[in-house]
Amino acid sequence: MITVNALSFSIADYSIVYWFVFFQYYWFSQLVMMKHVSLFCALVAGVYVAVDLLNPFTADSRLLGALPVILLLGFEWSVLAIRHQLQFLPAFIDVTILAYLMIEFIDMMVIAATIQLTSLSFATSLWGTLSEIVIDNMIFALVASGLWMTRAPMENMIHDMLGRSMEYLFLTFMTILAVVYILFEYSLQSLQDSAQYLVFLGGIAGTLVMGLSLSTYMLMQTHLQATHSRIQAQNQAFREQYTTELNRQMGAVKKFNHDYQNMLLGLGGYLADHDYAGFRQLYIDIRSGWETSNAAELTIEDLANVPNTELRLQLYHNYLLARQQDVQLFVKVPEPLTATVSMLKRLGKIVDETLPANLPVLRNLQPAAVTFELQETTRELRWLLTFPVPNNAQLDGHSRVTSSAGILDFSYIHELLPPKATSSLQIKFHWGQLIVALPKSMTG
Repeated sequence: MITVNALSFSIADYSIVYWFVFFQYYWFSQLVMMKHVSLFCALVAGVYVAVDLLNPFTADSRLLGALPVILLLGFEWSVLAIRHQLQFLPAFIDVTILAYLMIEFIDMMVIAATIQLTSLSFATSLWGTLSEIVIDNMIFALVASGLWMTRAPMENMIHDMLGRSMEYLFLTFMTILAVVYILFEYSLQSLQDSAQYLVFLGGIAGTLVMGLSLSTYMLMQTHLQATHSRIQAQNQAFREQYTTELNRQMGAVKKFNHDYQNMLLGLGGYLADHDYAGFRQLYIDIRSGWETSNAAELTIEDLANVPNTELRLQLYHNYLLARQQDVQLFVKVPEPLTATVSMLKRLGKIVDETLPANLPVLRNLQPAAVTFELQETTRELRWLLTFPVPNNAQLDGHSRVTSSAGILDFSYIHELLPPKATSSLQIKFHWGQLIVALPKSMTG
C-alpha cells in the first residue's frame, strides 16, 4: 500500500471528501442541511479529516479503518430519518456509490500517471500530492459542469421512481457492484509500495463507472420517453375536456340565439297588451332556463404561463370542480413559471388535496368567489388562495377558519409540504388568505 506523510494525507483527504459529498448531493439539493452547498461540503470534509486523523486504525485495511466513512454515512442517513426524507434513501445510496466509484477512478488514474511520469517518491511527497490534487480538482470541476444539463432530468426521474420496484432493483445492483469493488480494494492494498494495484483498481472502477453511467443514461432516456408520452396523453385529455366544454357552451349559445327572436316577440307582446304580470312571468321563465357554462372565464390562454401540462390539466380540473359547486374560481398566473417539474408536481398535489375538500364550505360564502394565484420569485414558488369570510369568522389555530358558513380546514396541508416550505393562514375584515411557499432547489 502506498503511504504518504500526515500533511499530504490530510490535504488529499480533504479534497477527495469535499468532492465526494458534493457529488452525493448533486441531484439532491433539497436534502442539503445548509443554504450554501459548497460551505456544507467544506464543513463535512473538515470534520471527516479530523476524525480520520484521530482514528488510530486509519492505516488499517480492516473495518475500523473505515470508521470515518461509517460515521459520515450514518450521520447523513440519520438526518434523512429525522427530517422525514427516507423516501430518498435508495436513490441517495445509488448516487453515493456512483460518486465513490467515479472519484476513486479519477484519483487512482491521476496518481498512477504521476508515478509513471515521475517517480514513486515524488508522487508520495507534498509537492507531488499538491500536483495530483490540482489535477483532480480540475477534472472534478469539468465533470460537475458536464453533468449540469442532467440535473432536471435526473431529479424528475428520481421523484418518479420513488417507492417503485425498479428503484430497489437498481439499488441492489449498485450495492453488489460496490461490495465487490471494496473487497478488491481491501485485498490489493496489501501490496507494498506498488503502483500496479492502482492501475488495476482504477481499471475496475472505470469499467464500473462507465457501465453504471450507461445504464443510468438508458434508464433516464426510457423515463424521458415515458414522460413525453404521458404529457402528450395529458395534453390531449386537457384539450378534449376543454373542447367538450366549449362545444357545450356553443350549443347553449346557438339554442339561445334560436329562441332569442321568439323571446323578444313574446316580451314585446306582453308590453303591447300592458300585461305586466305575463311579462314578469315570461322573464322569470327565460332566466330560469339559462345555463351557466363551466368554461365561462378560464381559457387555455389564461394558463399559458404554466409550462407543465400536468399542472395545467389539474388547475383546469379544479376550476371545473369549483364551477360545479357554484364557486367562481379566478386563476391568475401573471408571469411564466420557471420552477422544476418536480416542484410543479408537488404544487399540483397540494392543490388537489386542499381545494376540492373545501369547496362545499366555499360555496356557502358570499360571494362564492375564490382567487387562485401563482407567484414566483428567484427563491420560491408561492400559491395564494384568497376567499371571502363572514363577519364572525375566526382563526382556529394556524390552519382552520371557523364561521357560520362552516369550517375551512387546511390542517392536512402540512403533511404535503417539503422541508423548509411554509404555509400561513390569515383573515382580515371580509377576506381570508392561504399562502403556501415552496423553496426552489438550492445551489452552491
